[in-house]
Amino acid sequence: MTWRAVALVLSGLGSVNCGKSTAPSASMPSASTREGGADAPVATPSAEDSGPSPMDAREAAAWAVAVAKDHDPEDLARLADLVGCQGLRDRADQTELRGTAIRAMEYCGDFSELPWLAQVGTAGNDDEARAALDVVVELSAMPRRATDPEDADELHVGCGALLDLARGVARPKERRVLAIRALRMLSERGCVKLRDIPRELDAP
Repeated sequence: MTWRAVALVLSGLGSVNCGKSTAPSASMPSASTREGGADAPVATPSAEDSGPSPMDAREAAAWAVAVAKDHDPEDLARLADLVGCQGLRDRADQTELRGTAIRAMEYCGDFSELPWLAQVGTAGNDDEARAALDVVVELSAMPRRATDPEDADELHVGCGALLDLARGVARPKERRVLAIRALRMLSERGCVKLRDIPRELDAP
């Protein structure tokens, strides 16, 4: 699986300058022209619809190293610094990169992807959920900054999702315990009240 993932990353280099043109072909008239009507506006895909941009050589190499070295912390940190939190989230849509992207989010240094990590921790498979919630715990333990975070909205949304997970009696116990651990630290940031966090899983 590791070498397959590395091969997938490196194959991204081939698409750097090979994107398909969205412009209509000069030899193929539009439907409105063939029917004798005026040309209708051609819808062009937005940046959000087109998916993540192709990898350049530097990014592809960073992903390949992070995958091949089995998620070495230093390599994950370099990857997060290179592509940023949003870049990690975009690449997480690729199955072979998803686990690496999740683990690299520990080094984002903010809570911009907390709602997504909480979602994975709630609905993801066991391996991805555990990795996502471990990252959430590590992010929650970060020292508070002197100024209000720019990602305050994401922090509150993420805390709400984690609280739902913590209260979900039908959810796996391990996931609930990790959510509770993170929430107790996050309560100091004002996104959740300590009294609202479940206590029934505390050791007697």
